[in-house]
Amino acid sequence: MSFSVGKRPYQRSTRTVDEKTAKEIWKRLEAKIALGLWHPETLEHKKRTFDEMMERFMTEYAPTQSKNMQRSYRTSLAHLKIFFSGSTLNTIDSDLIIRYVAQRREQTCKPNSQRCKKCEQKPETDGCRALKEKRKCRPATRNRELSMLSKAFNQARLWKWTKENPCQLIPKEDEDNDIGYCLSGQEETRLLEACVGYCNGQLPAIVITALNTAMRKGEVLSMSWPRLNLTERIINTTNENTEKKKVVPMNETVFNLLLEKSKVRSLSGYVFTTRGDKPLNPSYVNRYFKKACREIGLPTLRFHDLRHTAGTRLGRAGFDIHTIATILDHSQLSTTRRYVKLNVESMRKGVAALDNFSARKDVKK
Repeated sequence: MSFSVGKRPYQRSTRTVDEKTAKEIWKRLEAKIALGLWHPETLEHKKRTFDEMMERFMTEYAPTQSKNMQRSYRTSLAHLKIFFSGSTLNTIDSDLIIRYVAQRREQTCKPNSQRCKKCEQKPETDGCRALKEKRKCRPATRNRELSMLSKAFNQARLWKWTKENPCQLIPKEDEDNDIGYCLSGQEETRLLEACVGYCNGQLPAIVITALNTAMRKGEVLSMSWPRLNLTERIINTTNENTEKKKVVPMNETVFNLLLEKSKVRSLSGYVFTTRGDKPLNPSYVNRYFKKACREIGLPTLRFHDLRHTAGTRLGRAGFDIHTIATILDHSQLSTTRRYVKLNVESMRKGVAALDNFSARKDVKK
């Protein structure tokens, strides 16, 4: 049979040898086309599966994103596959996605197969905090998974595999992410003392650099002498998440630290190296950092909390949100607002300024 949709001709088999039946099939199809109930994409919609969509998504779209985003996609896909694998695209609607979210809300996060990220102990040991707490899947995790699914459906629309994105009707959940732990002055001193001797004697310098630049762990460890400008006191580095170049200024503490280290430079060019003149591995640094944290009674402290500490201190010092966002290299101000909320001193000054406009001083007692 031959027919046209939007002035575009098509030819399809009626899959029958009977002429009368073939004409009946053709007439019914013409009626569906006239009512707008049939489109070539609907065939793909019923034929293509979730697994085919995600395989093409990971092959064609994911490689265009940053390495961290690709890692996040792989993690999210592992959970999505358990629920949606084998489903055709026409069966995945908003109701099915809502049921997926409800199921994920009740699931608990499994500890690492080798070591727990919270206490650095093996999961089978009694001291593993992850097994005791059985922390449930967080809203931020579910939002990331739905975001990936939504992007996959948008790509499927470009491939003419489907006409709709069922994720568009699902609202994002309010995320309960806090800003992490903020070190006090005394805790910082104790931490630096506990770090002495670890990572080829360089862990204290690594911690000081992180606290005074607000850089991420990977950004600190990837610092190299050719990318440092001690004259202008500038660190040229790359954003660990977006892989975009950025510039970080040095304060007096970091400048003096790097100036002292520059007297004896490694042949590899990296600032922090092993005894074999190789860059320090992030997991290696994290292992000894966690060991130092346990020694001072802060087993749940993460290296990333040093960045949170820097951001919180900037907020308490009264700096505006745009300055803090620039220093922390946040792409969204909503992330930075969590630090500004802790700016109590600045709010106290603002409330005190209202005294000048108060009418109470003009009222006679």
